[in-house]
Amino acid sequence: MRFIGCSLAWRPSDAKDGTSCLVVLDERGSIIANSFAADVAAIAEAVEEYAADRRGVILGVDAPLSVPNERGTRKIERLLSKLALPAYSASRKMFGEEPPGEALLAALQDVGVDYTDYSFRRQRGQRVAVEVDSAATLKVLSLERGQGSGDPEQRLRAMDDPKLRKGNKGDRAAAIKGAVDVLWNTPGLRMRTGNLSGDLSTAENVDLSRVEIASTLSHADLDRIASLVEGTLAAYTVHRHWKGRDGSAVVGTGDAGSVLLPAGGTLHSRIAEECRSSGIPYV
Repeated sequence: MRFIGCSLAWRPSDAKDGTSCLVVLDERGSIIANSFAADVAAIAEAVEEYAADRRGVILGVDAPLSVPNERGTRKIERLLSKLALPAYSASRKMFGEEPPGEALLAALQDVGVDYTDYSFRRQRGQRVAVEVDSAATLKVLSLERGQGSGDPEQRLRAMDDPKLRKGNKGDRAAAIKGAVDVLWNTPGLRMRTGNLSGDLSTAENVDLSRVEIASTLSHADLDRIASLVEGTLAAYTVHRHWKGRDGSAVVGTGDAGSVLLPAGGTLHSRIAEECRSSGIPYV
């Protein structure tokens, strides 16, 4: 099996560059490859290659995959906000045409990868894509790594939302460094493998753990590193769920927006409680 995290360039502000990133984990949770793609066709082609030789693939896409609302926000976004988890703010009016996530799903279907809004099977051989939220995942992992004290929800509210793509270069570099530190200390994720390079300018197989993150980097380089971080978080989210360790939750339905989140113990119970009170399905 291969577990792929896709940091999709989906925001209108991404239109100038539009480069997305894919990060690939094997069943042990080791990062074995990553690459950058210019459009959804290139993403689908790369996913097909990673899933070659009849390997199964589970793809976590860090972007809204279903945007039913013309304006405002999706129900799933409002629910996550109530739980102090970062949420996308997406509406069809933002894009003018087809949302990038929906265009990606169409391209993936052409290579045999289907969208699912349900808790995917923990079996080999399947080819599915789900929506994830890398910022929410990072905040949950920070919670699990012991940041703050007291009730989990209060601790989440006391944390700042990750700002990997906002602020001046110094603030961004510090935020990205913090995210990489969290990834290093996440059980079940192996950051360093021998086949990756420390050269950030390469088109593929960049070793995030060997890249020097500093405020002297350009915003474009920081964007590239942020994409690697987001792709790693997305890949970890689907790998964690498939392994069945530490807890996860699928919140919402595909036509209205559905997100797979890492969530164990008390946090899972709190998510379930909010879903019931809001009338939003969950697993």
